[in-house]
Amino acid sequence: MGFTALMSSTFGRWARIVVGLVLAFAALTWGPVGGIFVFVGLMLIAAGASDTCYFAPLFGRNFNGNDNRR
Repeated sequence: MGFTALMSSTFGRWARIVVGLVLAFAALTWGPVGGIFVFVGLMLIAAGASDTCYFAPLFGRNFNGNDNRR
């Protein structure tokens, strides 16, 4: 449960937001090749901002990060 605990924590949320911003910005500078990376970056930003962990169901946990922290 260590991975889901980390991703559901405040640090994990901010890490996803920062990595998403960096990835989206870098992909915008790559031109047309970076289109999929912009999408992935925006998904990471959205997941961090909405407190959602997409990998949690793979470990038997809930999507909602608040439920995972309890």
